[in-house]
Amino acid sequence: MKRFLAAGFSLLFLFFFFSDCSRQSEKTSEITEPATSVSGPAMEAYDSLYQSLLAELKDSDYLKALEKAEAIRDKVWEEAPLILANVRLVKGQNNTYGVYEPEEDNVYSDGETIYLYLEPAGYKITKNEDGSYQFRFLADFQLVAEDGEILGGQERFADLPFKSWHPNKEVALTFNYNFSGFTAGNYKIITTVHDANSDKRASTETWIVIE
Repeated sequence: MKRFLAAGFSLLFLFFFFSDCSRQSEKTSEITEPATSVSGPAMEAYDSLYQSLLAELKDSDYLKALEKAEAIRDKVWEEAPLILANVRLVKGQNNTYGVYEPEEDNVYSDGETIYLYLEPAGYKITKNEDGSYQFRFLADFQLVAEDGEILGGQERFADLPFKSWHPNKEVALTFNYNFSGFTAGNYKIITTVHDANSDKRASTETWIVIE
């Protein structure tokens, strides 16, 4: 029987904060590159920012307090590895950050499109000479049988450059997969996301059932 694997993607964002393989559940797990521990001068920088935040709160200057809190977040973001948060199967690809319709289960028919939603964090955002910001993701995937056999996949199937006038940290990626010609059973999709502006990368494993 001829087998067919296809994958695609979408990149969506907002400018503000804000498979036990069974029919009832889905299972995802994340594999993240280890980060170095924070100590010495780096910890002193956190303490300085925190003390500044407390001072602004004491003076009831909430705008400046929010700026200090954002500076602390930026510092954590810079130190962190690439993180793939809120990984889940969803019903379509027209999603925005935190706005999606979750799938009821992880069971699919042969050839049915599978949509995988996730929210990356910790990626490197660079500032251009014109004042704009940019970041970029690359992605790979593998399809693995329940016994561990790698059935197929593709490196760099997604190349997602992004540019804006704001250093966006509220980003959602939706990858769509389509697998045809496989026998009924349990399969694992390994999705690896690379931060193209650094050596950071992270993977997530999602179990599906093909009926």
